[in-house]
Parts: sequence; structure tokens; C-alpha cells
Amino acid sequence: MSVKEVPGSPAATAPVPAPVPAPGSAPAPAAGVRTGPALVALAGAALLAVLDGTVVAVALDPLADAFAAPLTTVVWVTIAYLLAAATALPLLGWATARFGGRTVFLTGLGLFLLGSLLCALARSPGMLIGFRVIQGFGGGLLEPTAMTLSAALATRESMGRVLSVMGTVVNVAPAGGPILGGLLLETGHWQWLFVVNIPLGLLVLAATLTYVPAGRPDPAAARPGADLRGLALLTAGYLGVLFAVNRAGEHAGDWPVLAAAAGGIVLLAAYVRHAFTTTATPALDLRLLRRPGFAASVAVMGLVGLVMYGQIAALPVIGLERHGLHGLDQGLLVCALGLGLLVSMTTGGRISDRLGARSLVRAGAAVTAVLLATFAASAEHLPLAAACALFVAVGLSFGLTASPTVASLYRTLPPTEQPQGTTSMFMTVQLAASLGVALLSLLHSRAGADWVAVLFALLAAAAAGIGLLAARLPGRPG
Repeated sequence: MSVKEVPGSPAATAPVPAPVPAPGSAPAPAAGVRTGPALVALAGAALLAVLDGTVVAVALDPLADAFAAPLTTVVWVTIAYLLAAATALPLLGWATARFGGRTVFLTGLGLFLLGSLLCALARSPGMLIGFRVIQGFGGGLLEPTAMTLSAALATRESMGRVLSVMGTVVNVAPAGGPILGGLLLETGHWQWLFVVNIPLGLLVLAATLTYVPAGRPDPAAARPGADLRGLALLTAGYLGVLFAVNRAGEHAGDWPVLAAAAGGIVLLAAYVRHAFTTTATPALDLRLLRRPGFAASVAVMGLVGLVMYGQIAALPVIGLERHGLHGLDQGLLVCALGLGLLVSMTTGGRISDRLGARSLVRAGAAVTAVLLATFAASAEHLPLAAACALFVAVGLSFGLTASPTVASLYRTLPPTEQPQGTTSMFMTVQLAASLGVALLSLLHSRAGADWVAVLFALLAAAAAGIGLLAARLPGRPG
């Protein structure tokens, strides 16, 4: 397994391979550096950032009760994290070239811990959502730079093993997050969802300062710019559209909803124009869509993010409303999904090296679509044990769609375009994941008792779309 094919998830998105490290962005291993403790610290930081997504996913209903707020408001606790993490991704190349990988890593860790502390002190939904932006931006810097620093510390002979371990650690999050979240909620205090990050993060901080070499950016290396104008247009536009989707369930036709939708569309259109006309590298490089196969890869990964986070956000709510699960038990269905993903995500990339992305993604998407459609049709009467077995199967099949698709990116883009292509792909994952969460709130308030059937029918259709797009992915390598 190469550094380009490592399973992982930038900042709590659907578990997918992490961005490829940028050349010169991390220090080379120096003599006397104890790489074992350094790698443990970096793996712990990556796990913290990714785990926080699924830990909080099981807490939407408890948070709604604690703040006496509707689900349409509380889902922004997750959406804010995802959008903030997506905003951080285009800045990584500029930040690591200017300040060095360890400095960016420590900055991300500091913001993540600050956000965690402030979240625990929040006294209203608005405060919690705002503090999650800080935490998410830190998480968006944290996990990709952890992978980059790990790659720099590994020897050529150990590169595959080191990054495979990093990827496996990150992929534990979908299965372990609901368990940890449920245990913390058993205390009766939702604040523990965020407080638990602080002692763990301080241990990572101490180990990083002790064992990870500082390094210095190469002054002779080219320094990419930061497309702040494009990033502002893209983020504000998408935020407007998401707000309209989120509020349409209860306030469809109200002028704030219509204004947000119209403003968001105008800003997104302005971003498209900016992306095709700017002389700098845009935040989300739409020009790469002209490359054969890349557009299909991005579309597949967008649907992967939507389907993954649609499930992660919805399954704890289903466990509570349909099966009466509380506390630790409420994350049972997400944990079942995560167990399947843990197996398939760690093997999908290796299998695609032999079979190619096309056949593997098509098969995984087809099985996923059938299973999600089955759940949409039978969720009303499906016993809990059968539902758990079904979502283990969903995880086993769905995990075969992400790693092969990301690996295919490096067969369709030349090396000079791969870092920007990776950033564009993972921004798409984060943005689509936030849409999946927004759909939950829309359908929960709009579709009544049928919201589960409607949501999972849409997710099944999205999985079928992945299967159709797979025809445009590369076939067998060589």
C-alpha cells in the first residue's frame, strides 16, 4: 500500500483515504528520532479528530433534549464541524509550505482542544454550533497533517506498514465512536462528549513536542497561494443552500429560506466563474473535471460522503425512535455499520490493486443499494437483531466503494495535479456529508412517520448512482 492509498478520513468525514502528503510538507526523519512514540502520538491525534464525528452523531437527540431545541437546529452541531473541516483542507498546502508540517499539526491540535473546551462550556445551541466551527477547523488541519508527518517519519521499507496502521486506527472510528459516545452519555452529562478530548489531546501534545521533530520548510520549494476569495464564495454559497435545505421542512416558502437558497446559488455560480477564470489554484479546482475519469471519481466520492453521513446521523435516531434504545445501546446500529466498514475499508484498496476500481466499486454499490432499499421497505417491522445484521452487510459492501475510487485518482491525474485533485475530492466528501445530515433534518420534520423509508430510499438511489458512475472509473491496473 502506498502513501496515496491509505484509508483514513480527513476530519471526521466518511471513512475514506486521507489526502496525499504534499512534497516538502513534513520533516525528514532525523537520526535519533524515536519513531515509535512519535507515530503513536500522530495516530492518536488522527483518531481523536475522526472519532469526534461518530461520538457526537449518537448525541443528536440528547442534545435536542438538553437545549429544548428541534432536530433541525441540533444537526448543525455536526454540519458546522464538517463545513469547517472542509474549509481547512484547501489551506493545508499553503500552511505546510510556509510554516512546516509540525507547526500546522500543533495549530490544528490547539484549535481542536480549544473548541472541545468551549463546546463543553456552551450554554445554548448557537454557542455549541459556533464552538464546533473552531473544533472542526482544527480537526480539518489535524488528521491530514498527522498522516503527512507519519509518512515522513517512516522508512522506505516500513512506509506501507506505518500508513496501513494509521489507516486502520482511523477506520476504527465508525465502530468505536458510537460505543464511546454511548458510554459518555450514560453519565447523564453531554459535556463529556467534548471534555474527554482534552486529557487525550494534552497527552498527544506532550508526545508530539517530545518525539516529533520540528523540521523547517524548504525555502527553495515553491509556496502555493491560498485562494481566500474562492474559499469565501464557496463556503458562504454552500452554507446558504444547506440552510435552505435544513429549514425547508418547517418553513418552506418563508422569505429567509428563499433568500438563503437564492443567495447561496448566486454565490456558488460566482465561485464557478472564479474557479475557471482565476490564474491562481482555486480552492476547489473545477478545471480538473475536464480530466477523463476524475469527474466520475469526484462524483462517486461525493455520493459516498452523502450516503455515509446520512446513515451515521440517522441510525442513532432510528435506534431511539423505533427500538427504544438509549445511552450506550443507541449507537448499536452505527456500530454494526462500522464493524463492516472496518473490514472492507482496510481490504478494499489492496483488492483494487489487482481488480481495479471499476468492477469493485460497481459490485459494492449494487449490493449497498439493494440492502438500503430493503431497509427502506422493511424498517417499520424489522427486528433489531436483523437490522444490525443488515448494517454489518451494508458496511462490508459500502466500504468497497471509497478506497478503490481514491486509488483511481492517481491513475487519472498526472503527479503535478494529484495534491490539488486530492484536496478537491475530499472537500467534495465533506460538503456532501453535510448535505446528508441536512437531509435527515428536512425529512424528519417534513415526511412524518415515513421519514426513515424516504431517507433510505434516497440513500439507496445515491448508492445506485455510485454503481452507474463506476463505469467511468479505471479498470484493471495495467
